[in-house]
Amino acid sequence: MIPTEDASARKREIEEKLKQEQDTLSFIRDNLEKSDQLTKGMVSILSSFESRLMQLENSIIPVHKQTENLQRLQDNVDKTLSCLDHVISYYHVAKDTDKIIKEGPAGRLEEYLACIAKIQKAVEYFQDNNPDSPELNTVKARFEKGKELLEAEFRSLLTRYSKPVPPILILDLIGGDEELDVQEEVTLEHLPEAVLQDIICISGWLVEYGRNQDFMNVYFQIRSSQLDRSIKGLKEHFRKSSSSSGVLYSPAVQNKRKDTPTKKPPKRPGHDYDLRVKHLSDALSEKHGAVVGKDDVLDIEIDSYIHCISAFVKLAQSEYQLLTDIIPEHHQKKTFDSLIQVPSPSPGRV
Repeated sequence: MIPTEDASARKREIEEKLKQEQDTLSFIRDNLEKSDQLTKGMVSILSSFESRLMQLENSIIPVHKQTENLQRLQDNVDKTLSCLDHVISYYHVAKDTDKIIKEGPAGRLEEYLACIAKIQKAVEYFQDNNPDSPELNTVKARFEKGKELLEAEFRSLLTRYSKPVPPILILDLIGGDEELDVQEEVTLEHLPEAVLQDIICISGWLVEYGRNQDFMNVYFQIRSSQLDRSIKGLKEHFRKSSSSSGVLYSPAVQNKRKDTPTKKPPKRPGHDYDLRVKHLSDALSEKHGAVVGKDDVLDIEIDSYIHCISAFVKLAQSEYQLLTDIIPEHHQKKTFDSLIQVPSPSPGRV
């Protein structure tokens, strides 16, 4: 009886497990069917989305191509308008620059050169694209007028600000070579710095665009005249000093030097000349001083001549330094040779 009961219990247990497994299997089967349905639905949605995306793409591509074409046309139109504006501006250059060109470069050289540059570009445009255009003659005439006024401004600045060097400053200048005790080096400022920069700017433009060397002749004529006047002023200074037995140098220039107690006060370049002038004056006042006076007169003339030669050399060196800033390198020698062709001082004329 006992084995039969055990077998029955075992059978019931197996049947229960089998039923549980069947339920689980049925649940899994139901879930699989649901999953298949969801998968089929997702596939259907994706297929529909892909189809619609293709339709959208087929619709957008032609629009995109049309947009590209329109953008390209827009760019071409903008470039064409820009070119037209650029070309039209050349036809207005003469009118736009007329007032500034007529008023000249005085006081606004930068603006004036900018106007000349616009005119020059207009000349180049008409020469390349429309050489028979009446506008070419107009802008050419405006360019030539502008160039003439620049040359006139060059002459005006040089004439207005070029001054002869005072005799006192010349003697101070040549004294630098004769006096080792002089602490201060004398330099000449022939032109104010702002004026010099304007002259250099005009010179550079005339060399590059003016194709004219007349301004170099103007330069050496004006500067040569000032060099001549400086030398003549020094001669006159010596003449007056001789006639009055005066001193060659003013107290104002004397005060520029600073002497230390251990140093001998510096002797100016006309010191020996002053002594001879004083000695001559004393000798002529004496009854038997005629012979001595003749010798001293000759010595004074020789001293004056030497000082004039030294002054000429120093002034010429200073002029050359100024010239190198203004005149192109390949024209410097010729211009300088012309500039220093002033009458050289001679003992009989000093």
